[in-house]
Parts: sequence; structure tokens; C-alpha cells
Amino acid sequence: MWNESFFSAPQLKRGPLGGAVNKLALVILGLTMGGVQADIIVAAKANVVTPDNGRADECAVAITGTREPPREAFWWRTFRGHFSERTTTSSTPTYVHVRCKGWRPMVRRLVLLAGRGWSSDSVTFVAALQPVDLGTITLRPIR
Repeated sequence: MWNESFFSAPQLKRGPLGGAVNKLALVILGLTMGGVQADIIVAAKANVVTPDNGRADECAVAITGTREPPREAFWWRTFRGHFSERTTTSSTPTYVHVRCKGWRPMVRRLVLLAGRGWSSDSVTFVAALQPVDLGTITLRPIR
């Protein structure tokens, strides 16, 4: 009488391993995974100068998948005069945002073409692990 109810509890029945429920779960999983994009490494570098060719100070760079600059601080990396930044993205095109205190923010677009690599101008391509050289970026005053 002490353990009778414990030992006489009904056992749950299991369906066959190849049952319809399992097939449906696999279809749902396949549809979900089909929408996942792989992360791609993207890198960019540039010299940033003022109109009189002075080194730009108090600057930050962010590489994102949107043309709008990110609001969250974790996207931005500070630099002075030169940056070389690398990140992973699942977006192409990808955008490089540069902002410097007292100057107009700017954005450059990067595209990835299969078999050719990353480009900022659709003429010069670099391998995925190499940084796209954006050259010298001259800051413009805020109007």
C-alpha cells in the first residue's frame, strides 16, 4: 500500500519514430533553416582627413547592414585619422558609417559579388578576408 500507486501508474505510449508528427517537425525545421543566411566576413579601411588635410580626431566607424547609422553604442569603434575595421554580416550590401565630432557623417556602400569579392565601386574587388580600401575620406562641414 505504500508504493502501489507509484508502481501501477499508467505508462505513456509513444508513437513510431517515423510518424507524421516527426515528418511535420522536419518540414518546419527545414523551412526555418532555409531562411537563415550565413555570416560573411567584411573588412574596410580608410584614412579620414579634414579639408585642410589634417588628421580627423574623435571619430568612430560602424559596419552594418543598413544605410541608416546605428543608434546603439556597441556598433561604433573609435579611431583617429585611420581605421581598419572587420566584422561579420549576413547582409549585402553592407554599409560603412563614419562620424567625427564637428563634421558631417558619411556612409559608404560595400557589395559582395560571388566569385569576385567585396567592392565599394563595382570596379575594384578584394577577397573576403582582405579589407576594402576606401582610400582617403575628406570630411565635410556640417551645414
